[in-house]
Amino acid sequence: MIGDKNVSGPSTIVGANVKLVGTLYDASEITIHGQIEGEVKSDKNIIIAETAYIKGPISAETVQIAGIVYGSITASAKIEILPTGKVYGSTTTKDLNIRSGAIFIGKSNMPNGDKEMTKSHVEEVKEDQVETPAEV
Repeated sequence: MIGDKNVSGPSTIVGANVKLVGTLYDASEITIHGQIEGEVKSDKNIIIAETAYIKGPISAETVQIAGIVYGSITASAKIEILPTGKVYGSTTTKDLNIRSGAIFIGKSNMPNGDKEMTKSHVEEVKEDQVETPAEV
């Protein structure tokens, strides 16, 4: 039944020749090889393969990027940008791993547990921001 989070089954795989427009949600893992324009959500993991292109927000427990993402990424546990990965947008997670060769152009928010960043921390971040793209 759609929306029943207790149902387990095979994960969703978006093939390399597939283009989706709209919202993709799966309670299980999602692996993307193709193109998606819209929101991608999972209660578990999202894997964005080297051939994948995503334009839109992404949210999951963990997100691994080897392809291209234009949009915000929110992960409750971890975001990992692999050497072939390119992220243009904001990230929010407790654990951000950017591998050598990866490209990340955007802002990163790394909340400390349940504590939110205070206004003074946000002001400090704004003062320290560099406007040039970063290639790791």
